Amino acid sequence: MARASLAMLALFAPSIQAGKTQQVSNWGDNPSKLPAMLVYTPDKLAANPAIVLALHPCGGSGSQYMQMTGLNTFADKLGFIVLYPTSNPEGGMNCWDCFSSKSLTHNGGGDSQSLVGQVTWALKTFPTSDPTKVFAVGGSSGAMVANVLAATYPDVFNAAASYSGVPAGCWAGATMSTPMSTDQSCPHGQKAERFTAQQWGDLARGCDPGYNGTQRTRMMIVHGTSDTAVYISLLGAQLSQWSNVLGLTWAKNVTDDPIKGWKKIVYGDGTQLVGYEVQNGPHIPPFQGESVMKFFGLM
Repeated sequence: MARASLAMLALFAPSIQAGKTQQVSNWGDNPSKLPAMLVYTPDKLAANPAIVLALHPCGGSGSQYMQMTGLNTFADKLGFIVLYPTSNPEGGMNCWDCFSSKSLTHNGGGDSQSLVGQVTWALKTFPTSDPTKVFAVGGSSGAMVANVLAATYPDVFNAAASYSGVPAGCWAGATMSTPMSTDQSCPHGQKAERFTAQQWGDLARGCDPGYNGTQRTRMMIVHGTSDTAVYISLLGAQLSQWSNVLGLTWAKNVTDDPIKGWKKIVYGDGTQLVGYEVQNGPHIPPFQGESVMKFFGLM
């Protein structure tokens, strides 16, 4: 019994958090009137800490996604700050706005601008934080808005990780970006079949047409082959979009990376764009935090 107890303690030890969670409502720029966010700060911050924006799926919340990813454990180890926003109840489902021209436009007044307002608050509140190390990670609807943020604010986000998302602009023209929308041509893959890489790239670039910087958001794209909510063809559509935007070509595939059943799809040297096809993977495959941290450059 003693050995079993020790084993259980060892299993759960990594989830013990030494930091502080606070709720923040008045962060400033919030045109879409998002509700309060949770902010996790580890006891020991890095000298110039990164900021990670963690974006929940439909039906979720900031607190739910905190438990789902285990990001706080990595924050404790690596000294970064995690922001956990919660969406408005779009269509009664707590999904992010990935369809409106407001959200699909730089400073357009949608969710994307409100989320960047949270990042701006964090950069001011933690003055030693590194503005070149701002990252977004999300699942499902959160992955979709991570793509939107990469397109609308390439000057803010160094990299993003999308778990079961869609390309930026994929939902444009729909009346909402939820499973309740009457237009499911985006998540069910009809647009993925019709759009070329150039068209996907143009959609992303059109989200911030005034951007003339040289650095674009680096992208990590994860998708399960058995996803029945957001079809596997959206993995290819996202890779097409960002390879076009980043000017990269496919280089190689790596089997069983980072774990068995995952195929890593590498573009260029793998530092700017990678995909992961998860064999028999469900909607939102299990979070691989170490791979995300490595891609972000935090490990």
